[in-house]
Amino acid sequence: KSPEGGALPDEQIRVLIDEDATRTNILRTMRQTFMKADDNDVVLLYYSGHGLPGYFLPVDFDGFNNKVDHEDVKAIFQESKAKHKLCLADACHSGTLTAMKVAPSEIAIQKFYEAFENSGGGTALLLSSKGDEFSLEDGGLRQGVFSHFLIRGLKGEADQNSNKVVTIKELFDFVFTKVTSYTGNAQTPTITGKFDPKMPVAVTR
Repeated sequence: KSPEGGALPDEQIRVLIDEDATRTNILRTMRQTFMKADDNDVVLLYYSGHGLPGYFLPVDFDGFNNKVDHEDVKAIFQESKAKHKLCLADACHSGTLTAMKVAPSEIAIQKFYEAFENSGGGTALLLSSKGDEFSLEDGGLRQGVFSHFLIRGLKGEADQNSNKVVTIKELFDFVFTKVTSYTGNAQTPTITGKFDPKMPVAVTR
C-alpha cells in the first residue's frame, strides 16, 4: 500500500487473518484476486503461519483435514496471466513449495513500474526455510526471523547497488545472509522458480 511497495489500492489487496484464513478462503481469495490480473500485472502471495512438508496449515486444519497443498498454490499461480508472480512464505517446511516538481512518492512509483518494464517476469518463490527445516520465531523480534529480515530488506537494506530499487535477487541475498547468520545456520531461506533476477520487489526514497 505504500509508495515503495507500488501504492496498491485497497480493492487489489486481500488480507486473511485468524478465523478468516481457512483453507477454502485462502484458495478462493487467491483465485479471485490472481485471475483479475493480466499480462501487465504483478501478483503476490505472502503467507505467515504454520506448515508441514508440502502444506500450509490454515486456521481450520484439524490435524488431518483442510491442509493447503503447495501444489494447489502453484496451480493458481500458473493459471494467473500476470507477468510477475511472487510468493513469500514464512512457515515451517515452506521450502517444499519449491517463486521537487513531482512528489517523492510519485517518483518512487514511477521507478518501481519502470523496473517491472525492464524485467523479464516469471514466478519466484522466496521461502523461509528448506523443506526439512523449521521456521524460527524470536520473542525479541516479535515475529518470525524470516519476516523480520524480509521487511528490513524490502525497506531498503537489501538494495546492494544503492539504485533505489530492491530486486528479488538482492532481497534473497540479504534475507539468506541475515537469517542463516541469526539462526546459526539452523534456518536456510530458499528461492525457486523461473524468473528474472532483476524482478523488482520494492523501491526506496
